Amino acid sequence: MRFSLLLLAIFSFMGCYSSKERLQQPRVKQELYPYLKKNGNYMYVDTDFTPVLPTEYRHADLFTSTGYAVVQNEQEEYAVINQSGETVVSFSERYLSLQVLTDQLTVVMRRETYTKTSRFWEWEWTIFSGLNTTVSRQKFDVFILETDQVLYSKKLSAKASLPSHIQLLDDQHFVFNETLYIRKGKRLVKQAGHIIDTFNNQRVLQQNGEKYALLNANEKRPERQNLEATDQLSFLVEGEKMVLNGVNQRRYYSTVPHFLYDSDNQTYWIEPQFDKAFPKAITLQAPEQLDYLQKVSYVNSIPDYSYFILGVFYYDAWVYDWKYVSETGQLLDSIDAPDFFVLDVVSRVHRPYTSELITADQLPENTTIQKITKNSSLNHVFKITIKDKAGVERVGLWNTQTKNWDLAPIYQDLYWLDVDLGLLAVAQEEYRYQLYDYETKQTITSSIYKSIYTSGWGTVEDAMGKQHQFYIDFKTRKEYREPK
Repeated sequence: MRFSLLLLAIFSFMGCYSSKERLQQPRVKQELYPYLKKNGNYMYVDTDFTPVLPTEYRHADLFTSTGYAVVQNEQEEYAVINQSGETVVSFSERYLSLQVLTDQLTVVMRRETYTKTSRFWEWEWTIFSGLNTTVSRQKFDVFILETDQVLYSKKLSAKASLPSHIQLLDDQHFVFNETLYIRKGKRLVKQAGHIIDTFNNQRVLQQNGEKYALLNANEKRPERQNLEATDQLSFLVEGEKMVLNGVNQRRYYSTVPHFLYDSDNQTYWIEPQFDKAFPKAITLQAPEQLDYLQKVSYVNSIPDYSYFILGVFYYDAWVYDWKYVSETGQLLDSIDAPDFFVLDVVSRVHRPYTSELITADQLPENTTIQKITKNSSLNHVFKITIKDKAGVERVGLWNTQTKNWDLAPIYQDLYWLDVDLGLLAVAQEEYRYQLYDYETKQTITSSIYKSIYTSGWGTVEDAMGKQHQFYIDFKTRKEYREPK
């Protein structure tokens, strides 16, 4: 089923994706697991908890699908080992992390921070610490473990932002540090530079000075080029030119423009995918729609549909009034798109309206809705936060298909750990989480966790207040730790 989302951030930034187009990393089949011993160290065991590698580590990560893992020794130095326990990246104080590209290449990211004496004109003096003659720096390296190909190596200010993730477009194309790469054998070859955003269907946005181009990683020629950034959108209404200014305002600066203007064809290409040209003229269905158009503060292209969404925000009610424009320019009050949602940056639902998802009589007595959020992988299940007259907030899962609570709103917190496995973390008291099976509607372990991460790592706290972290296999529900 097609499932489209717009990520809306009132006073923040925009983004969009369609889940059917997202390239997902496959689930890694583990053969060795980090096992927490009573002494606080980790060693690697098999699924029967039988030790496989004899060495104990202060910390140990899961192995990647390519057969490597990051470990720490007693001095809290980092290294990379293979599944035979051999060290392939030596121990050092430099922080290490790994990323796998399509189960074939292992990317190592290595970061080191250090202090050096600064030049005298860079010295700083404060009333609290006096004269500071040193400066904090960092060295950041990124390379392919199998080939030693260096993708990045620089010394930077400690405050500088780092390119910390490689984005997969497909199994052959990747974007890192504003560069589009194509994989040829076990090497990555530069295909294009100045890439500032990525989209569905192997498309990317390139910026060269004040001009932009839309590229397809599988094509030699640009889809479109010589485009100009603008926050202004103009079109004809009843033969008269209308101009919308200051649309899609963001709270934070972004290099990605709201709209791209093609001066050759006099067309506007609309965020977030820049996949459709906004119509040059809009046809009204009723005279009052003219007043609506003049108030529009939000315009986006709807993924997977031949429509654009318009929004007028009403601050008194903190809600958008939505309308839609077809590619042929018809202004519509509604469209048939039941699997299209508008979310803000923290996943709160802004479309459909709350009343279209749940009605007041379906809430527990004397409660009101505080917010509705959704997981991007689920179409009919929503996390709803309610508040009673005493001001106590609780959350539950509401199913819009069955019009029932899949999980009653009795929890202090809940969140998805693995949608495919139907696994959640639920807590009726703060920092007291349990694993919960969505299908059987039952908690599935007796352990009480202080935290559980989607990566599978959980933390428990003993009677002395000391925290212990260990791996939980969500599929088998096994905890990889030595019994008390």
